[in-house]
Amino acid sequence: MVTIVCYSTSVDAQNMSVENKVKPAFKDYFGLPRASVFLHLNKSAYVKGEEIWFKGYLYNRLKGIPFKEPLNLYVGVYDSNGNQIKKELFISENGISQGQIIIDSTFTGGLYYLKATTSWMRNFKEDDSYVQQFKVIEGAESVVENGKGDIDVQFLPEGGHLVAGVQGTVGVKVLNELGYGINGMEGHVKNKFGDSIASFTTNRFGLAKFDLLPKRNMRYTAYIKNGNGNEERILLPSTKEKGIGMLIKRISSSRIMILLGTNPVTRSEIGNKSYSLLIHRDGLLKNMEVNFPPKEHYVSYILDNSELHKGMNIVTLIDNRGNPVAERLVFNSNGFENGKLSSSLKILEKDSVQFTLFNNKNSDSLQFLSASILPLGTQAYQHKKNILSAFSLSPYVRGFIEHPSYYFTETSTEKENALDLLLLTQGWSRFDWKNIFDNPPVKTYDFKTGVDLYGKLNFKLPKNHELILYPGDIMEPKKIDIKHAQDYFKLDNYYFEKGTELKMTVVDANGRLSRPNLYMRINDGVSADKVYETRRENHRIDIIGGIGRYSLKDFILPKNTIELEEVIVTEKKEKRRFTSPIIDESRLTLVTKETVGNYPQLLDLIRSSGFNIWEMPNTGYDRIRITSKRPSRFSLTPPSPRLYVNDIPYADFNILQDFPTESIVSYFIDRSGNGEPGAAGGVIRVYTGERGESGIGSYSDATPDPNFFTYTLKSGFTPIKEFYVPKYRSYSDEAFINFGTIHWEPNMVIDNRKAAIVFDAKGWTEFEIFIEGMGNDGTLFSTRKTIRLDSSQ
Repeated sequence: MVTIVCYSTSVDAQNMSVENKVKPAFKDYFGLPRASVFLHLNKSAYVKGEEIWFKGYLYNRLKGIPFKEPLNLYVGVYDSNGNQIKKELFISENGISQGQIIIDSTFTGGLYYLKATTSWMRNFKEDDSYVQQFKVIEGAESVVENGKGDIDVQFLPEGGHLVAGVQGTVGVKVLNELGYGINGMEGHVKNKFGDSIASFTTNRFGLAKFDLLPKRNMRYTAYIKNGNGNEERILLPSTKEKGIGMLIKRISSSRIMILLGTNPVTRSEIGNKSYSLLIHRDGLLKNMEVNFPPKEHYVSYILDNSELHKGMNIVTLIDNRGNPVAERLVFNSNGFENGKLSSSLKILEKDSVQFTLFNNKNSDSLQFLSASILPLGTQAYQHKKNILSAFSLSPYVRGFIEHPSYYFTETSTEKENALDLLLLTQGWSRFDWKNIFDNPPVKTYDFKTGVDLYGKLNFKLPKNHELILYPGDIMEPKKIDIKHAQDYFKLDNYYFEKGTELKMTVVDANGRLSRPNLYMRINDGVSADKVYETRRENHRIDIIGGIGRYSLKDFILPKNTIELEEVIVTEKKEKRRFTSPIIDESRLTLVTKETVGNYPQLLDLIRSSGFNIWEMPNTGYDRIRITSKRPSRFSLTPPSPRLYVNDIPYADFNILQDFPTESIVSYFIDRSGNGEPGAAGGVIRVYTGERGESGIGSYSDATPDPNFFTYTLKSGFTPIKEFYVPKYRSYSDEAFINFGTIHWEPNMVIDNRKAAIVFDAKGWTEFEIFIEGMGNDGTLFSTRKTIRLDSSQ
């Protein structure tokens, strides 16, 4: 045996397939950045009337930092068979997203799935969508069939195969008929002569391993008892007469050994042929030359952790033509650690509690966290995945992982060994070498952000007329460019929310408005899909004692939810943007009852602001004339002010005839023009209510404006709500302890090494707090804290 302590990445190595085949293939296959997504749900079990509150994190696996590119995030809900029920659209910016989905009356008790994906992910063969199970609980628990006790036993040679005469390791999986591991299953292996040569006992996930030196033309049989107590016999995979075996084991906390072995027949055929070991992940690649010394059947390599990639490593042996021979996944925890947080609770007054998080690492980078605060003893948080497993384990494993977050929670040597056993039994990685060499991804889908608006004109737009889009309170009015003789338009990548009221009008050269005749539709990119392999994803959410022991009737009073909705919408309507960058909300004057009493008509208010007004009703075009009282240096005629109503410019003042002041909410009037182009005679801006709401009275929006085409969006981005605690029947009974919510905070930002929030404790002094998060520097956080208030505070 020859031991090589370090390895070379020299391009002068004999195995040129790395330079000529592997590296070009990696460049093509992993050239497009790949994102992994994780959703932190505030709970795993919900009652009708609650909302699923979530924080989304998108991660650039190659760079190990948040996925900075803005993306549409599609979050769908699926039933227990994987069929889509609904799908919502949210936005991810700088790797962060958030939202909510209500558990309404359409849900029945049972298991459901939440799936998060992006259109960008559709470019790749591997599906990087995130799937998370949740449960809706009702008065009765669905019965889960335990099955007949049948078991599935699999034997998985390390590296991919057993080679005659080569020392190897065999992984074991013992699963029940639902695909979950069976703990404590004992078995033994015999050769064809009945000699017992190995034994094993499965861990909590049904996994085990044993060493084996297989002989040529020898079949091996494993004996194990099934759930009914009957002994089953299972043949091990057949032994190959030729090949190279791979064995990887950790020999210390900082080093691993890679052992490659072959037999005399294979060794003679190898001759002086060179092999290469590839150590790679997401396109990152290190390689070292492998040469079997003369007359030697084994060669080993000892590598320091620093010579591996942080986190997951895919170790592949290739021959001199670039063909993969053996492969194994190895996790390097050196430099990969869960961010450490400490915390404190402080009573402010009554039930108001301040929760503070401290970053134990001295870092200037911002850390973005989400926290679910539940009563101590809750059964409503049983997630089997966390941000660490979602970004560092699942993207590389081909098969099902029963409890991914187990390996990254309160880590220990025992759990590191369990993770290595999992990787041994998973076999080759998720990335298919045939695809890597022959089917690189094609950039068919771009970084989709926003929604697309399509319009079809059912009239010919006259010359010198403009089509104006007025999207209410979400953005400034926009002129739509329509080419000559063109009768359609498309607006790409707009942030339109569901329920937004879009208005369109045609403005002629004199500023007169008219209603356009057109057809509009919106494309938000939402499409129907499924969740596959639901049976394997069915992580059981077990309720101690069964649902029947808890009184869930009228657990949530729905009226309060409706009231809170109204508060949220009102808050949203307060946001205003204006066409003039000089004008903001602070410069507007609000209309009061006193204003209306003093100036019943809007013209009265304008006159009092220092303008000349002539009213000439029924005399033709200029029924209303307004001019400045300040003479102009360039004309004998006093200039007129610019008039805007809801940021739409008007070329004349006729709209002000019989215009009551009570119909407006706020106004800005300036005789100097406020520096606006073309406003030497002053500027008048008035704002009526939006979306049917008028000012003090009920005037302008009581009936639709005949000059505008109105289109209400039935699709688009789901508006983000501010978290609220449902109106529970009780905050102290057993049902609330197990299924209630105290607080959800999606936006904790650690700056200066700490972040604090304040919440209503609802009379509780003991809490379980579940925290997930990601920093700008790529640090990942996942922790669970049990915290009690000090009664002396």
